Amino acid sequence: MFKKPITISVHATDELGRARFAREVRAMLPEVRVVRRDEEGDVGFVLMGADDPAAAATMRRLTRTGASVVLVADELGESELMAVAEYGVRSVLWRPAITRRQLSRAVHSAAGCCPKLPMLTALM
Repeated sequence: MFKKPITISVHATDELGRARFAREVRAMLPEVRVVRRDEEGDVGFVLMGADDPAAAATMRRLTRTGASVVLVADELGESELMAVAEYGVRSVLWRPAITRRQLSRAVHSAAGCCPKLPMLTALM
């Protein structure tokens, strides 16, 4: 029996960063399909740099529509982290130190394949 692969969409203000992250995901998780810019996936990844209001707006827009969102941040202060938790982001990954295991867990958790964890547990 064939299973439908998990699809992810990558949202970023920097097109080069978006393409680089999509390539990293394809290399780390070949079972996951990265969709084109104009398509929405099962899971939305938002890449956020330091002081990035456009990425914050994208994150808010996606979470308001009920999408499962994973935030990939370069930097995130305590107040920003609280705001992210309030928006309902499923996982937060620190961009410079993403491992295959963390990425896989974030994708599968956001897609509903794993039990939901509290945000505090998801950050560790």
